[in-house]
Amino acid sequence: MEKKTATRLDIARRAGTSVSVVSRALNNSGYVAKEKKERILKIAEELNYAPNPVAISLQKRRTKQILFYCKNVDNAFNIQLYKGMLDEAAKRGYLVLFNGKVEFSDIRNTLVDGIIMQDEVIAAYYLKNYGKNYHLPVVSAAYGEAAGLGKRLGKAGGQAGRQTAPLVEVDTYRVMEAALDWLEKRGHVRVAFGTPYPADGGNVRTAAFLARMYERGMKNAKDRVIAVSRKDPRLAEDPRLLSFREEVEEDINLVNEDYFGKGKLAARLFLERKLDATAVVGFNDEFSLGLIRGFQEQGIRVPEEISVMGIDGIDARKYVSPLLTTISLFPQEQGAMCVRVLLDLIEGKKVRHITHTGFRLMEGESVLSRASASRKR
Repeated sequence: MEKKTATRLDIARRAGTSVSVVSRALNNSGYVAKEKKERILKIAEELNYAPNPVAISLQKRRTKQILFYCKNVDNAFNIQLYKGMLDEAAKRGYLVLFNGKVEFSDIRNTLVDGIIMQDEVIAAYYLKNYGKNYHLPVVSAAYGEAAGLGKRLGKAGGQAGRQTAPLVEVDTYRVMEAALDWLEKRGHVRVAFGTPYPADGGNVRTAAFLARMYERGMKNAKDRVIAVSRKDPRLAEDPRLLSFREEVEEDINLVNEDYFGKGKLAARLFLERKLDATAVVGFNDEFSLGLIRGFQEQGIRVPEEISVMGIDGIDARKYVSPLLTTISLFPQEQGAMCVRVLLDLIEGKKVRHITHTGFRLMEGESVLSRASASRKR
């Protein structure tokens, strides 16, 4: 038979006092004579009294839980974001719930003190349509999408117009520029870009790639964007895209992308279109790993015949050959910073509207230095 859990009433009866006095002693709130308080605490220990966490949260209006709202749970980058959140939250006595299936309309029934959104697009939609009524602090991971969006997040609502959504941002425009600069120093001027999104869809990585290509005088720069998307006119009827499911939820596109699969297809498209490029940058590491596999399946050697570079810095890059060269966005550090900012917000501390996190090249074996080869010749 399961042992009955001790209550404050049990402690009060044993101590010969009222429940309100026991509550003041256990909560360390209000006056209780020293001798009586010590007796109450001793009895609580003897009875193995464990306070109900839900009751405590109702009393203190704190659950010590935060939510990481993430729709794309298959993306290894998001998993590493979450790992960083767990470590940082634990330091401050918090748990991090991980969910992307709960509907926005149900978030107010979730026992959490605040929310971290996976990106600024989802954050903006939530704040505009729901957050203004839910009174929950929101912080978003961000990647430089749609310049100025962060400022609009604050205007979108929340706490009767007072809520803001601070961003913890990696500037992926600069990341793409850094990738192209590094490739150029190694003799790769003719570069292609593989992405799961349409070339004219406004994605910041695509915008940075096209800007650099136009600077180099390449009038056909868009032809170097391998957009594995039904919205690309060349692929609208391509049966190979049927295996990639696209979802629309609550008026926003929330696609649980198969980056690896689309990367494999991008490699085939690169060869079919006979693109004049010596290197391909993938939208992220999973896409780039798919590129490598796709080229290998077609008998193309990486990096001897084509170089491949990624963006993300996920751990999975270490488990394939050749080791992927990438620009790391340090996802675990970004996740940890999201938690720091959110908990500071919950505790009423002043936080920056945008907190920037860094990036760094992680050299691997997937890029051949054509510059050194030219010097040898």
